[in-house]
Amino acid sequence: MLFDNDKFLTKMAKAFEDSKTSKTVYLTMKRHSYSTKKIRAAEEASEKASGDSVMAADDKDKEYPTLVRLNSGTKTKLSTLVQPQDLDRFMVQYTTIIKINMDNLKKKERKKAAKAKKATA
Repeated sequence: MLFDNDKFLTKMAKAFEDSKTSKTVYLTMKRHSYSTKKIRAAEEASEKASGDSVMAADDKDKEYPTLVRLNSGTKTKLSTLVQPQDLDRFMVQYTTIIKINMDNLKKKERKKAAKAKKATA
């Protein structure tokens, strides 16, 4: 479900709090383009047909919004669209929430390192 930036950050903090016991939280970020797969496929086909694969100069300077998604199991799926002018403010709040919830992470068990240490001792 698509939320505005502030509501997404609030829900993200709640998802981290809910996941303290045993859940996993996945966060993804990617550039968002407004074109659908059909439109992109049609554009690629026309580029192949014309033999011109060079991007237009205005496409290089174009700023795209960022799509941020949170997935926490099957029930919690959140997303927000961050505009380029709001990205700095959003990233400051986003990283603050992630830093606060770093204590929820488990350390990875390193069996091989422990076995190698015992073998050399």
